Amino acid sequence: MKRKVLAMVLALIMVVAALAGCGKGDGKKTADSGESQKQGSDATVGGESTGGAAVGDTDAGDGEQVDITFWTHYTDDINFTKKKVEDFNNEYAGKIHVELNHIADDFNNVLLLALQNGNGPDIYADGLQLGQLVEMNYAAPLNDLMSDEMLARVEGKNMVGNNWFDGKWYSLPFRGYNFRLVWNKDLFEAAGLDPEAPPKSYDEVIEYAKKITEYGKDQDSQKYGFMLPTGEDWIWWIYGSQMAYANGESMIDLNTCTYQWEAYDKVMDLYLTLQEDGSLFPGGTTMQNDPARAQFAAGNVGMILAASWDIGVFNDQFPCVNEWGVATLPTYDGEFHGYTQLDAGSYLLINGASDDAHKKAAMTFYEYLLSEPTLIEYCEGGYGVPVYDGVADKVAKKSDRPGFAEFSDVTTDRFYPYEPPITIEGDGYGLIMNSVLNGAISMESAVADLNERYNAAVKAGAEAGDFNLDDYIVKGFSCMNPAGE
Repeated sequence: MKRKVLAMVLALIMVVAALAGCGKGDGKKTADSGESQKQGSDATVGGESTGGAAVGDTDAGDGEQVDITFWTHYTDDINFTKKKVEDFNNEYAGKIHVELNHIADDFNNVLLLALQNGNGPDIYADGLQLGQLVEMNYAAPLNDLMSDEMLARVEGKNMVGNNWFDGKWYSLPFRGYNFRLVWNKDLFEAAGLDPEAPPKSYDEVIEYAKKITEYGKDQDSQKYGFMLPTGEDWIWWIYGSQMAYANGESMIDLNTCTYQWEAYDKVMDLYLTLQEDGSLFPGGTTMQNDPARAQFAAGNVGMILAASWDIGVFNDQFPCVNEWGVATLPTYDGEFHGYTQLDAGSYLLINGASDDAHKKAAMTFYEYLLSEPTLIEYCEGGYGVPVYDGVADKVAKKSDRPGFAEFSDVTTDRFYPYEPPITIEGDGYGLIMNSVLNGAISMESAVADLNERYNAAVKAGAEAGDFNLDDYIVKGFSCMNPAGE
């Protein structure tokens, strides 16, 4: 069994995007390898207190300092992370010391190789399939490591296949992620558009993109209406799935766990039209997220889809030269048909191969990052959307960072249940959608192919006992009611 799982991990890692700058982007944590997982519901599965260690209890032995290693790929908030590591090391001097290693490129490959060689970090950022990490002892259960207070705080936030596996916690929420349309107000105005009126419908997206592209032809550097960077397969989780949710269409009917990729039809019609009009920034299916965001920040793109982690990207990593706005995702007809996803399930994992002292020290650091004072500071800094009760109410000052207020309004967002952790034969949906954009196959053929292979994978996985299908059934599920009954 372990040999089989190792082969799955190695196959997965060959296609997982490194998701740099949270642009792994931080965000969806799983690249499209055909092993699909999405953010779970907030239904409680269990998690009684087992008398976990209090924060600061490390069993270091005779007062010796425990040195732990922490690896992260998150770039949008790396300055904040560096500061909190420094603060922690000062507070726990002589007891615990954290060594931070920020790996922005190829994180998953570097991490997996280190774990396989037995020199992986004690605590590390998420990115790989949880079930596979658990099977290989690369992720430690947290129930016995957490303090009772932490167990109480995370109650109701467990999500099967994301931070919760086989009745145990393996990762904990830190911040929320959601998704929006971002537009260049200066470019809108220059192209004769209302800079305060982003598109609500696909017809408006097409019209505005045309006008911006036409205006851009006469500029020193060509400007384009819309950015569609699908060189990293995982990005379809945003550009495809979130857009479909807004249309009220999900790629999987969780009432029966049946895939229905026709949910992408309207979205792909939009992108194919933009492509035909010449309104898409060049590069398309080879363009990765970081250079795409850099082009938007440089003022060369009118519209791009973004996640809340891009608050940090467009303010710090790639500071925008123009004023930019944030709006809810457009829909095919401009009307509200479904909630987009609020993703907040996982953050860090503790290495299952670390010894007990290092695990406890890592948990002490983890709980420090999740402490209310740290999260309040994080929110006040405008880095992300709070997900723990009471944090938002205790924020003394709201961040004035551009984009923060709009992303923080989660009125049109909801938690979505995770899909079963399947292994499909052949290319995943991201590569297939790229093939549609490249003209290699029709959308009709793509949908038929994906439905057949993804549903076959659900059946095969359930029959093989890889997962309990009932754990992923959500009666009453819809994009207007993702949590179901």
